[in-house]
Amino acid sequence: MNKKNSKFLAFNGLASAVMIASMATGSVAQAAEIYNKDGKTLEFNVEGMAGVFSTDENYTGTPGDKDWQEAYLKGDLVGRSTMENGASVYGGLGVIGLGTWGDGDAGGLTNGSERELKIENAFVGWQSSDGLFDLSVGRQQFMLGDGFIIAGDAISAGAPLPTADRGGAYYLAAQKSFDKTAILKIDPEGPVRGDLFWLQSDNPYHQDTELAGINVEFVDDAKGTLGLSYMSVLDVEANTGLSAWNQRDGMDVISLRGQGSMGVENLFLSFEYVDESGGDTATKIDANAWYVEAGWTFSDIAWSPTINYRHAEFSGDDSSTATTNEAFDPLFFGPSPRGFGTWFQGEVSSNYAGSSGNTGNSVDRIELMLQPREDLSIGLQYWDLGKEDDANDRSATEVDLFALWSINDNWVFSPMVGYYKPDGSNVIASQGNDNSNLYLQGVLMYFY
Repeated sequence: MNKKNSKFLAFNGLASAVMIASMATGSVAQAAEIYNKDGKTLEFNVEGMAGVFSTDENYTGTPGDKDWQEAYLKGDLVGRSTMENGASVYGGLGVIGLGTWGDGDAGGLTNGSERELKIENAFVGWQSSDGLFDLSVGRQQFMLGDGFIIAGDAISAGAPLPTADRGGAYYLAAQKSFDKTAILKIDPEGPVRGDLFWLQSDNPYHQDTELAGINVEFVDDAKGTLGLSYMSVLDVEANTGLSAWNQRDGMDVISLRGQGSMGVENLFLSFEYVDESGGDTATKIDANAWYVEAGWTFSDIAWSPTINYRHAEFSGDDSSTATTNEAFDPLFFGPSPRGFGTWFQGEVSSNYAGSSGNTGNSVDRIELMLQPREDLSIGLQYWDLGKEDDANDRSATEVDLFALWSINDNWVFSPMVGYYKPDGSNVIASQGNDNSNLYLQGVLMYFY
């Protein structure tokens, strides 16, 4: 992240939507200031969520409903000291407690027995007096663009996957920090800025993936941002976790993306194209993914309705090419500051049914957002999910209705109702039938 985009915080998709709604109404909770004297500051931040969830169907191969609960509480101490020459040093230390109760989630990644207490953030940094350079190292978050391929290390499986167990609270995605990082942000005066980054995961689901890259962005406050990134996967712990990412080792990734209004009031445009190639294993990677999106806000109409359409495609493997894998690797995709459906696409389909795992599929989304009051936003999303190439057939349709109610400066409540209809043979097999699935959730959030 950077000072030009500092409002885009790396919370999960739900919390991100909440923070955007809060900023729009000017009700963002402030951190507790513990110390402020002679250029030295120390603050304490708290972030917590508790949610209840229910589905008529699940995706473990055995039909039936599931009811479960998730929660986490995270506290961070963040300090900064400004030196005589204007440069500053800073650091943060955070602890998180999380767990899952009840039946466990509908995707079978948790079973309700998960409880965990651990360090979430532990980093130090230095920033030059003019803000040109900002270097930080340690355990911290990092997001590229809006999270299409890097949104933090957020996947958190539980006890049913003992080789990938990370403590649960799977849906709330509370753990977002990479275990080891070195991030240099370069932000000169003018429209161009950049990042050099090295990231090391300790997430067994991701087989402790290590990668490094460079990111360059052209930022026009009136028109938007254009970004170009290159990264290479340096190491993967082969045959660990679920052994899903062995071929990731040595893969090269190029991303071209853009987002903004092009200077047109009420217009929103966004796109990204990602190419993946190479690799150090016998089977080489040759994959790609892309999306285009457009939205319009009718600001002169009551409730300021916003209509948004997005089409996304993620290549799947071609079974006729034995030495090449065309299946797109979604890397560290995940929750975005843009809220629900970015980049977990469809609450049931992505989180539990696997239809929107961002590989081997195509996704169309239509979204309507309304704001009947300053403290209340209402959203309706329609999803049409299809199959690409020779990937598993997890075609489906889904409708999600949700709300974000900013109770006060610290508390936010978000209910949701989802309706999911499986169409593809593979998702019907994992559900155990072709029934429609009613999904209910309610999440209470606290920020301080």
